Amino acid sequence: MPTFNVNTVDWDELYRGEASYAPGDPGWNIGNLQPELAALEMQGRFGSPILDSGCGVGVTTLALAAKGYDAVGLDLSAAAIDRARQSAMEQGLSVKFDVADLSRSTGYENYFATVVDGLVFHCLPEELREGYVESSARALKPGGSFFALVFATEAFPPGAEFGPRPFSEKQLRDIVGAHLEVEDVRPARAWINVPAVLPAGFEYRNVTIGADGRAQLPSWVVIAHKG
Repeated sequence: MPTFNVNTVDWDELYRGEASYAPGDPGWNIGNLQPELAALEMQGRFGSPILDSGCGVGVTTLALAAKGYDAVGLDLSAAAIDRARQSAMEQGLSVKFDVADLSRSTGYENYFATVVDGLVFHCLPEELREGYVESSARALKPGGSFFALVFATEAFPPGAEFGPRPFSEKQLRDIVGAHLEVEDVRPARAWINVPAVLPAGFEYRNVTIGADGRAQLPSWVVIAHKG
């Protein structure tokens, strides 16, 4: 059976619900803001304009727009962007969604006050990570903030061939710190919908099932800013 591999995944196929290894919506589409990101927003850490980097079907973008932020959503998948635009129309929200290869450029320079990455960074192949952080840094205004929720190595078996590429704290500090000033990398939990069947070769570790029935996986929150 085919399985999720960040080096070969067809994101349009995945978001159209046609991937045999991930039927339906991807597990990270929980329908609202990730709790770790929602906590940062409640602390007043976000400012407009805000980029939802790797926005998928626009859940985070639309949630922030509904709170009054000037929000933009960008994603590599045209299928995901089509769904995001449809959701914006249905909710009556004015949000800009576009297709972009974020490992190369967001199409914005010194524009955003905030860049938010909700479970995207660990889906990038290794060779694209530095370009992704560098393009995020270019998109930020001086002093602008970068927040990322990223799976920790404890979430998956050591040396796992399939699935997202989790990170250690040092890896994140090194990669993000090459282009942004890292303020903190702190332990966190990422919420995902529990799949009925795990793809072949895929395994979670150290999972907690919350009262809402969602799985909570070990993660990191990265907080950085553009100098």
